[in-house]
Amino acid sequence: MAFQGGLTPGRYPTKEINQTKVMEIAPDIWMIEGYVSDNFFFKPPSSNCFILRDRDMVLLVDTGTYPHYREKLLTILEKYRRDGAKRLVLMLTQGHFDHVCNNDIILEAGYSDVRFLVPEDEVSTLDIYNHWTGEYREVMEYYNPYREMGFTFPAAIPNIASRISLALAQRMVDGQIAKLFRWVKTMADDAEILYNDSRITRRYGDVEFNGWEIGRFFAVHDATHSPGHLSFYDPEHKLFITGDATLEINPPFFNSNFNNCISMMGKFKRFAELGYVKLATDSHRSVTNATRLISVTKGEPLHKLQVIDTVEGEDCIEFYSFFETYYRALKDEVLSILKRRREATVHQIIQDLKASENPYVQFKVFIRMPKLPSRLEILVANVLKEQNIARRKEGNRIIFSHQ
Repeated sequence: MAFQGGLTPGRYPTKEINQTKVMEIAPDIWMIEGYVSDNFFFKPPSSNCFILRDRDMVLLVDTGTYPHYREKLLTILEKYRRDGAKRLVLMLTQGHFDHVCNNDIILEAGYSDVRFLVPEDEVSTLDIYNHWTGEYREVMEYYNPYREMGFTFPAAIPNIASRISLALAQRMVDGQIAKLFRWVKTMADDAEILYNDSRITRRYGDVEFNGWEIGRFFAVHDATHSPGHLSFYDPEHKLFITGDATLEINPPFFNSNFNNCISMMGKFKRFAELGYVKLATDSHRSVTNATRLISVTKGEPLHKLQVIDTVEGEDCIEFYSFFETYYRALKDEVLSILKRRREATVHQIIQDLKASENPYVQFKVFIRMPKLPSRLEILVANVLKEQNIARRKEGNRIIFSHQ
């Protein structure tokens, strides 16, 4: 069943979603525009969805959040079935809820051969409730996640009282997450697992990608936004769909790999420089969505290519270069703050990020929860984790030391 809307059922933005654009961005390559709002919990986002045809096979990439997208997707899928397509393959750029809520439409499309393929590293992400609630417990080794949500635990509180308060906070958060995702059925039990040892290596000039062949398309396992994150390449149209690898909110989760976000942008840029990419987009790129995102920041876009449906020609190089610069700037600022302070908690680093004059950092600060699913604390914790920064506990505080 598709998502029913926010923490209160039925409260989803019908007017805005009804304006969804359906675009044939290349011959037999369709992009159904997603949705971005300024209130993540009550009007959650939806990813762009893609339908790519290769002779008698149709590849469906992501299915979006709201029921509205079902009609749009089924119309195109049924058109190709009537035109002779027999095989339907569903794959996901990642298993996050805004990409999976209509997965069961593959059972309604009338195809005789249907497959749902998921990388083994992404299976746990498809368990949406446990993925979200489990993360809050995991990050407790780096910072108190409930502090950012309004729960504070002064050092004066006795240990037992603090534990009780934390347990209460966990139950409250778990309950709200359960409400948010209670209607989402991902069809994870019906998925075929793509095991890592089944990946093949594709070489394009001096660029190498690992992944899986799906007809003429290549699913690149980039492991950026999530452990099993995929980008999709179509060599016929030199089209590259990079999912959430190219997204301003990275990293959104503790199991995101921010170092991979940076290194993959370098690979993607080189891929485009070699002439293999002439048309680019991703899971949330569109003029409409970008305009909403920029309005939330109350400022100007960092780059003209943020406010666009698709990127074409030589601009593809600049597109990946922008994200490489953006991600590096965020990481460098976190490490610079820690170096300057010598010792700091995650929350102390966040306070310095908020005061930064770096335009990339300022942009990241403006797009925070609950407006958009961008979390400064996850950015900081990811950087510290991936750099193996030493930490120690002092009472309720977790302190990181510059090495």
